[in-house]
Amino acid sequence: MIRVAVITILLICYCSLSLGQVRSLDYYLKEGLARSPLLKDYANQYNSVSFDSALVKAVKKPQVEARSVLQYIPVYGNFGYDEVVTDHGNYQGMVGVSQDIFRGREVRNRLEALGLQRKSLTNSTRITTNELTMLITSQYLVSLSAWNDLSFNKSFLQLLVSENEIVRQLAGKGIYRQTDWLSLEVETQTQEFLVRRLQSDFESTLRQLNVVCGLNDTTSYVLIMPEISVSGPPDIMKSPGYMQYGIDSLRIQNEKSAVDIRYRPKVSWFADAGFLSHDLTAFYTHFGYSAGLSLSIPVYDGNQRSIEKRKLDIEENTRSNYRDNFLVKYDQEIRQLNSEIRAEREIQSGLETQLVTSEKLLKALKVELEAGLIQMIDYLSAVKNYRIINKALSDSRIKILQLTNELNYLINQ
Repeated sequence: MIRVAVITILLICYCSLSLGQVRSLDYYLKEGLARSPLLKDYANQYNSVSFDSALVKAVKKPQVEARSVLQYIPVYGNFGYDEVVTDHGNYQGMVGVSQDIFRGREVRNRLEALGLQRKSLTNSTRITTNELTMLITSQYLVSLSAWNDLSFNKSFLQLLVSENEIVRQLAGKGIYRQTDWLSLEVETQTQEFLVRRLQSDFESTLRQLNVVCGLNDTTSYVLIMPEISVSGPPDIMKSPGYMQYGIDSLRIQNEKSAVDIRYRPKVSWFADAGFLSHDLTAFYTHFGYSAGLSLSIPVYDGNQRSIEKRKLDIEENTRSNYRDNFLVKYDQEIRQLNSEIRAEREIQSGLETQLVTSEKLLKALKVELEAGLIQMIDYLSAVKNYRIINKALSDSRIKILQLTNELNYLINQ
């Protein structure tokens, strides 16, 4: 009698503590995406590319530098450098300016490469967001399944506790045998141990969910059933995974252009103004300026240009193979998941029908049990059957949500 009262009090306390402590899938998705270090990394890299673009444009502008040399070269008799070469010293102070010309194509190529890098980062952000959404949703559904098992078995324990007290009183009046009450007592104890194990399982899955979302939270919450629908018809042309292959193709073409540009002749102009003298005491009489052009023409480098292009051709072939494989798997996996969802919905429909029938039977047997009209074994058998059907139905509903989650991941991957 005391143990029954304790169980009842614990159940009431649990329900009171759970009131208001509710978490939804949307909450975990919001927190998980906001706390993802990888998404933050992509955002920082995207912002950094803006500075890279500014650096590329800055290189195209004239480069100005100040140069100063104070070099004393002593000569004593037969000691010292040749005076004809050194003039005893080298003293200069000037400002120089230089600029590469005909660099428009190179600058455009580098800016195009940075533009592709931005697209790749944006696309990677979409892919990571989709992967993280799938992962968080999957773990949430695992936790929700554990929560459903726990909450159902807690309510079932309440039912057994109440029936236990009724049967105990009937056994005391001789309506039921003492063994009938003990059978129900054993079933109640078994259910109590099951609830404790399910409580531990639920808390474990909830901790894993918090880890995935980057949350430092040890509180237990009531999880609510989410609404997960197919995000839309599959369109591979809008898939970020497929789009990445297009971005990679453009990147390879850009790198080939960069190889060609490196072998173009380079022309630059330069100019400087200041003083240049071998006599520091007379530097003010040697102010002047100079200007000129510089031309650089690649002649031979060991055939590196051809080698680099062949490497890029191999990379393009690899990219093409992966893209073709992606196309084949994309359609096959989506058809497979749609088929599994249809089959599971048929199973769910059958289980729902069974559950309604089982629930009616359990209610009728409960009335007969309390009136002493049936044996305890018949009631316990109906209880176990109802519990099995309810568990199967809960698992089926969760499985449909898991399959839908996987389908959305494929559609948006």
